[in-house]
Amino acid sequence: MNTHDYSVREWGHNYSIIEIEGLQLRLTGWGRGISADDYIIIKNGDGTTRYKIDSIKYERDPADMWFAEASFAPRDS
Repeated sequence: MNTHDYSVREWGHNYSIIEIEGLQLRLTGWGRGISADDYIIIKNGDGTTRYKIDSIKYERDPADMWFAEASFAPRDS
């Protein structure tokens, strides 16, 4: 499992939230190397929140574009 910090959005390393349903997110984004069971850290107001990637599908063109489903996964204190 790896953790991917997407709290700073930049060209080629970005995301958009498609849908929020309870503690689940549907996301689309750009960047390489994210796999199912990895964690993603995204911006949440002035702070950040961690989610676990449940599933991810990379597109063929552009190859770094992905669609993912993620579950809220708070960090241990």
